[in-house]
Amino acid sequence: MTPADVVAAAAFFAIVVAGLIARSLREMVRRQPAQRIAMRVTALRDPQAQSRQTPNATPSHQLVSLGRPPGDEPAWQTWLRAKQQRIETITGRAGVRTIVAVAVLTGLASFVGASLAGLPLWARALGALVDALIAVRGVYLFIIARFKQRFLAAFPDTLDLIIRAVRAGIPAVQAICTAGVESDEPVRSTFRTMGDALLVGAEVKDVLEQAAARLQLADFSFFAVCLVLQRETGGNLAETLENLAGIVRTRRDIRAKTKALTAEGRIASKIISGVPFFIMGFLYLVNRPYVALLFNTRAGHKMLVLAAVLLVIGLSLIRKIANLDTSR
Repeated sequence: MTPADVVAAAAFFAIVVAGLIARSLREMVRRQPAQRIAMRVTALRDPQAQSRQTPNATPSHQLVSLGRPPGDEPAWQTWLRAKQQRIETITGRAGVRTIVAVAVLTGLASFVGASLAGLPLWARALGALVDALIAVRGVYLFIIARFKQRFLAAFPDTLDLIIRAVRAGIPAVQAICTAGVESDEPVRSTFRTMGDALLVGAEVKDVLEQAAARLQLADFSFFAVCLVLQRETGGNLAETLENLAGIVRTRRDIRAKTKALTAEGRIASKIISGVPFFIMGFLYLVNRPYVALLFNTRAGHKMLVLAAVLLVIGLSLIRKIANLDTSR
């Protein structure tokens, strides 16, 4: 077989594997718990709440600034605005500036490295853009994961505080305001925002729904649903929240156990991802003309692109298998 046949066969198998991955990801998206939770929360809304979702009307106490109506923006801009709002909710403007700075530095480093390697201009620009996008995604996921870990670690204690306040005869609204003062960060900031909105006369249902939409955490969505159902149907709120606190702690223990059981796979993926670059650097120092063929010839460029595609596919599969996100 000629090198062209090998490259064509490898590209064919890469396309097949990419199609299988896309199919698996689509099935995973359909089965996400977040969609089922969103449907349950939507079912609790009354017709007036549904009418407030129209582009020409907004809630009287909107906690999230949506800017222009979503219908006036392209889909990609709406998606980007949602990501930006979530980062600003978690870390403020500093988080957005951090992501932009990391993207710029990564792009410049990639462009300089590709220039030293002698790649053509289009390859340098494309590599810098791809590396910048990967860096943006990595920093974004890191910020979200760190926020989830900190929030879910302090959330059960906040529920215990609200349970004690409710059993002492304090109204739920006042208990939320108290949690906004006595809880640990980042739970304290979230409940302080909710408490301030409730004190100025906002509806409990609107405040809880908007907070759940900002945080996008299943455990907090359970809390919002419990309070909304209790206000509409009645019942023992302290007992309901106590059961919820137990469920939240159980989910936290499952996440810790999952992280421990998948530690080997995650470490292996990091080692596997670093081995090709280590070998490439070692060969570049020992036998530079041998490695230069990959950067100076057209066949070498194709081999590098194919290797990058296969490496990304393999690492994606390992990450999907090893990283089980149970916080949604």
